[in-house]
Amino acid sequence: MKYLIFTAALFCGLFSYAQTVTGIKNSQAMVTLEGNEGLQKGTSVQFLNHELEIVGHGEVIKISNGGKKALIKIQAGKVQPGMTLEKVPAPSQANTDATTSAPAPSISYAALSDKDKDILARGEISRTRYVVGGILGTYPLGLGIGHAVQGRYTEKGWIFTVGELASIAALAAGLGNCTWSSYDNDNCENSGGLIFLGVFGYVGFRIWEIIDVWAAPPEHNRRYQQLQSMYPGSEITFQPGFIPMAGGGGLGFQMTF
Repeated sequence: MKYLIFTAALFCGLFSYAQTVTGIKNSQAMVTLEGNEGLQKGTSVQFLNHELEIVGHGEVIKISNGGKKALIKIQAGKVQPGMTLEKVPAPSQANTDATTSAPAPSISYAALSDKDKDILARGEISRTRYVVGGILGTYPLGLGIGHAVQGRYTEKGWIFTVGELASIAALAAGLGNCTWSSYDNDNCENSGGLIFLGVFGYVGFRIWEIIDVWAAPPEHNRRYQQLQSMYPGSEITFQPGFIPMAGGGGLGFQMTF
């Protein structure tokens, strides 16, 4: 019975020294460890009193070869023998996300590029305009009609109007020469270049137009929303208006935000 009591007392005594400050010298604390608990040189730790309140902070500067003792540099707080220590817990993922997630920076309108100013001027493309414009831009004619419905004619729609009409004109000219001068084989053969140019050009413009009329609006809206977030608590609108000038006036856009 005496041996059992002695063994239990010895076990409790050893356990009480696990991660316990055994001595203080200058600004360094000697700590006895049950195991190094993941401690290594440079690890940040915090000291706890008997009520498990944090009373100081430090940094591991040395660990014994057996990992049973550690020398801690006291960086803050009043540390005394008998106190325990633990590693400073890593920040939770939620705190990390909150720290790293920063609001979009605010910028002045004058600092925007011309392209971004145009995006703000057009505003967000609604789902109805997106779908109707996509359908009309795909079938039956194209010619920039879909871009006009989406409010993007001055951006790219005119390119398809001019390109497709020019391709049709080249094709018609080539076919016309070959038809009306069919008796002249040389003229018909010379028209082959115009025919090829017209067909190749029209098909190329149509493929480009169909891709752009469906792919570009989502990217436009994404950038528009991003620009809007740079002006927290405000919304930028553009309205046509009359601008008085010396000797008359002119038409322009009025920006409000």
